Amino acid sequence: MENHPRYQIGQREENGRYAVTVEGTYAGYIYRRHGSWYAVMPGLGEEFRLPNRYQARDHVGVLFDSGHRPGTEKAPASPFGIKTNGTFMPPELAFTLANVVRASEAMARLAELGWTPLRGYPGADQPWRMECDFCGWQGFRFWSHLRGRNGDGIPRPISRHPGCLPAADRSKKIEALAAARKFVCTCDFWHPTTLWECQDTLKALQAARKEYETLTTKMYLREILEECPAASIRAASLREALKLMKQKD
Repeated sequence: MENHPRYQIGQREENGRYAVTVEGTYAGYIYRRHGSWYAVMPGLGEEFRLPNRYQARDHVGVLFDSGHRPGTEKAPASPFGIKTNGTFMPPELAFTLANVVRASEAMARLAELGWTPLRGYPGADQPWRMECDFCGWQGFRFWSHLRGRNGDGIPRPISRHPGCLPAADRSKKIEALAAARKFVCTCDFWHPTTLWECQDTLKALQAARKEYETLTTKMYLREILEECPAASIRAASLREALKLMKQKD
């Protein structure tokens, strides 16, 4: 039922959540991800997947009416909680080689555009908290907007965010970032950049994941996702390596 006399959905928040209230009292929140809706009562430790927003809202309301009350929400623990520049593979993102490669591509492009992700790659159409390297602004952006439309590579919005530097100054900073990029890794911790290095790393990551070798998995994720001046060439090589692996399967 779209309208409910007691359960109400609030306005969409910057992080993509919608608060749910029961007769005006906060009960939890709902959010949409990849076509499904999720109902959450903070502190309960579980998310419930529903087909639409109204069923998700009602689920939160029923939990409230059953005597449950929202508590303090803890950040989910990630078995792949490796730090890059403050980022990691978030646990809600399906762990697949394709998603790992997409994360590498997204982070490389953010570095080119002067953004620092403050959380792991959440998926193309999910709010992603990041910081503007030009002025320090923090907020949510969508990777589907920053990567451009229909392959044009033009990030949206052009103005980046309210209060950012003038366009001419932004252009100079992006040019400086481009000049600083490299074709090989010069970091103390090695990162793969060639096609064959990336293919070996993806295969090793896949094997470690199958054997539940968490520490080894973290190491390979670090090689793939950590900040590196050669992140752009690494991402391109990872994409080609993944294509070759799929062709051989």
